[in-house]
Formats: sequence, C-alpha cells, structure tokens
Amino acid sequence: MLYLLVGGLALWMFGCGYAGYNKRFGLFFVILVVGMSLNTVWMVLGLDARPFSPPAMTAHLAALMYAICAVGTGFLAGRLIRGFRESKVDGS
Repeated sequence: MLYLLVGGLALWMFGCGYAGYNKRFGLFFVILVVGMSLNTVWMVLGLDARPFSPPAMTAHLAALMYAICAVGTGFLAGRLIRGFRESKVDGS
C-alpha cells in the first residue's frame, strides 16, 4: 500500500510539474482539486480520520505545498528551456 501511495504522489507531482512547464494553470487547478479530493478520500476511508481534524488539515497543507513546489519547479524549468531555445545562435 505504501508503494501505491508514493507512486500516486509521484504521478500527481509530475502532473503538477507538467502543468507548470506548459503554463497551463487551469490544468494545474484541476489536478490540484482531484489530488486533494483523493487525499481526503484516502484519509477518511483508509485511515478513518475526520477530514477537518488537525492532523488531516496538516496533511492537506503538506499536499498543497507539494503541489505548489511541483508547479513552480515545472514553470521555472519551462522558462529556462524556452530561454535556451530562444537564444540559439544561427549559423548563417
């Protein structure tokens, strides 16, 4: 189960990074809402936690920070790569 959760987190963060890389912040919002919803479902059904208890809110905040860091990293990587491509020197 742990490997499934870590894999899901990695896939979710990759999606957030992809959205940031391509500057598709609407897609990021959709990925964020889906991921947070699945996180809530896991905590309620899998861990029998109340969604608004302090530990659950801490987990939500951590997931939100992961998503923001992933979209920011993707955005910066996209800017860096686009900047390199635009500064290409022509041989002619």
